[in-house]
Amino acid sequence: MLSHHDRTELEKIERHLEVTDPDLATALREGKRPKSRALRSAFLIVVDVVAVTLLVLGLVLPDPGVTLCGILALTGTVWTHVARHRL
Repeated sequence: MLSHHDRTELEKIERHLEVTDPDLATALREGKRPKSRALRSAFLIVVDVVAVTLLVLGLVLPDPGVTLCGILALTGTVWTHVARHRL
Protein backbone atom coordinates (compact mmCIF):
# COMPACT_ATOMS: atom_id res chain seq x y z
CA MET A 1 0.00 0.00 0.00
CA LEU A 2 1.11 3.57 -0.58
CA SER A 3 2.25 5.80 2.22
CA HIS A 4 0.40 8.99 3.13
CA HIS A 5 3.09 11.08 1.44
CA ASP A 6 2.86 9.07 -1.78
CA ARG A 7 -0.93 9.40 -1.87
CA THR A 8 -0.80 13.16 -1.38
CA GLU A 9 1.81 13.50 -4.12
CA LEU A 10 -0.34 11.45 -6.49
CA GLU A 11 -3.36 13.62 -5.67
CA LYS A 12 -1.31 16.74 -6.47
CA ILE A 13 -0.31 15.22 -9.81
CA GLU A 14 -3.92 14.31 -10.51
CA ARG A 15 -5.15 17.86 -9.79
CA HIS A 16 -2.40 19.33 -11.96
CA LEU A 17 -3.30 16.97 -14.80
CA GLU A 18 -6.99 17.90 -14.48
CA VAL A 19 -6.11 21.56 -14.91
CA THR A 20 -3.51 21.27 -17.68
CA ASP A 21 -4.96 18.45 -19.81
CA PRO A 22 -8.51 17.45 -18.88
CA ASP A 23 -8.93 15.20 -21.93
CA LEU A 24 -5.93 13.09 -20.95
CA ALA A 25 -7.11 12.99 -17.33
CA THR A 26 -10.54 11.76 -18.41
CA ALA A 27 -9.02 9.16 -20.72
CA LEU A 28 -6.75 7.88 -17.95
CA ARG A 29 -9.59 7.80 -15.42
CA GLU A 30 -11.93 5.90 -17.77
CA GLY A 31 -9.25 3.65 -19.20
CA LYS A 32 -9.81 4.86 -22.77
CA ARG A 33 -7.08 5.78 -25.18
CA PRO A 34 -6.96 9.43 -26.21
CA LYS A 35 -8.18 10.27 -29.70
CA SER A 36 -5.61 9.87 -32.41
CA ARG A 37 -4.49 13.02 -34.15
CA ALA A 38 -3.08 11.14 -37.12
CA LEU A 39 -6.00 11.94 -39.40
CA ARG A 40 -5.87 15.63 -38.51
CA SER A 41 -2.10 15.70 -39.08
CA ALA A 42 -2.44 13.98 -42.45
CA PHE A 43 -5.12 16.47 -43.50
CA LEU A 44 -2.91 19.39 -42.49
CA ILE A 45 -0.01 17.99 -44.50
CA VAL A 46 -2.23 17.67 -47.58
CA VAL A 47 -3.42 21.26 -47.13
CA ASP A 48 0.21 22.39 -46.75
CA VAL A 49 1.18 20.69 -50.00
CA VAL A 50 -1.80 22.20 -51.83
CA ALA A 51 -0.97 25.69 -50.50
CA VAL A 52 2.66 25.47 -51.59
CA THR A 53 1.62 24.09 -54.98
CA LEU A 54 -0.80 26.99 -55.48
CA LEU A 55 1.88 29.49 -54.54
CA VAL A 56 4.46 27.96 -56.90
CA LEU A 57 1.95 27.74 -59.74
CA GLY A 58 0.95 31.34 -59.13
CA LEU A 59 4.56 32.45 -59.31
CA VAL A 60 5.28 30.43 -62.47
CA LEU A 61 2.07 31.32 -64.28
CA PRO A 62 1.23 34.95 -64.97
CA ASP A 63 -1.94 34.68 -62.86
CA PRO A 64 -2.09 36.87 -59.75
CA GLY A 65 -5.30 35.17 -58.57
CA VAL A 66 -3.57 31.81 -58.13
CA THR A 67 -0.68 33.54 -56.35
CA LEU A 68 -3.10 35.28 -54.00
CA CYS A 69 -4.91 32.01 -53.27
CA GLY A 70 -1.58 30.34 -52.55
CA ILE A 71 -0.52 33.13 -50.20
CA LEU A 72 -3.85 33.02 -48.36
CA ALA A 73 -3.79 29.22 -48.09
CA LEU A 74 -0.19 29.25 -46.85
CA THR A 75 -1.05 31.92 -44.28
CA GLY A 76 -3.94 29.81 -43.04
CA THR A 77 -1.78 26.72 -42.68
CA VAL A 78 0.88 28.66 -40.77
CA TRP A 79 -1.77 29.98 -38.37
CA THR A 80 -3.13 26.45 -37.94
CA HIS A 81 0.29 25.02 -37.13
CA VAL A 82 1.07 27.81 -34.67
CA ALA A 83 -2.31 27.35 -32.94
CA ARG A 84 -1.77 23.59 -32.70
CA HIS A 85 1.60 23.95 -31.03
CA ARG A 86 0.34 26.50 -28.51
CA LEU A 87 -2.15 23.98 -27.08
